[in-house]
Amino acid sequence: MSSIRFIAVGLLGAGVFTAGCAAPPDTDPDAPSDADPVETAELPIRRTAVPIGCNGLLPSDFWAPANRTAFQTLGRAPLADANKVVVPTALLGTSGGRSVLDYTVRCALSSDQVVYAPDGRRFYGSFGFAPGWTTRALLPSEQRWVSACIFQHLNGTGEHVEILLQGNHPALDCSLDEEPYSEFVVHDATMYGNAFLSGTIAGYACIDPDLTGELSALSLSCPLDLGLLSLERLCGHVPTCGIAFLGLCDLTCLKDAAGNQTCYPLPLLGAVLGPLLGPRVQSYSETIQSYVRDSDLLPLYNGCGLL
Repeated sequence: MSSIRFIAVGLLGAGVFTAGCAAPPDTDPDAPSDADPVETAELPIRRTAVPIGCNGLLPSDFWAPANRTAFQTLGRAPLADANKVVVPTALLGTSGGRSVLDYTVRCALSSDQVVYAPDGRRFYGSFGFAPGWTTRALLPSEQRWVSACIFQHLNGTGEHVEILLQGNHPALDCSLDEEPYSEFVVHDATMYGNAFLSGTIAGYACIDPDLTGELSALSLSCPLDLGLLSLERLCGHVPTCGIAFLGLCDLTCLKDAAGNQTCYPLPLLGAVLGPLLGPRVQSYSETIQSYVRDSDLLPLYNGCGLL
């Protein structure tokens, strides 16, 4: 893995969801009568199996400077007013901005929450990393959870793949031995950071060591291509990506007895220096791991063996 710092962000692509990724939203009896689906890369969805998501947010939308500024501003105050109408934000002014808002609401609010644009468009919650955001500003830990969730839903490859998200948060509780969660057998990537803060680097990504073995079964060159494949998947061709790709998670993160990860912003900090430096170095306990089906590896890393 190259020691060059990779600036990347994005996990999931353009267009519309493939079959199996989307479901029609539930009818909300409190919705305005003229409410229409939000115009994002795909229709808003309600999760049918927590905590499975489907990637589809364009890096070019999320990392557009105007959208990023509006996103950061949004986290400093309550998301909606007493009538559940989203506060004024530039994200509502463009289709790309509305897509960013759509995924942000999915990650932040729970599945029984919905907020509205002034014109009646609905934005549905899903994961529930910050359900209190409707009445107050985000807490720092909530900012990091929502950011990690959004990072996992970015995609620059143009492929839409269902992902199972795992981490030390009640929103991600599930039994990996039960259907449909047991279908997700490949450990993929871990994301963490805080996109609500200003700065060039908003977050970090690392890959599970098991992924190299899984990709070797597809092509012997895949592990050698993994740095570039990850960049393609996380960033597409967007030069303003704000995630640093750090290589293997074993060099960046530590796990406790329960398997929960604490990750660091530089390689070797987790495995070597993290325990020695303690609180003197920045660390993140709000980390989210993604798991995928083995049949989805090639669609997710569709350049495998071709680079």
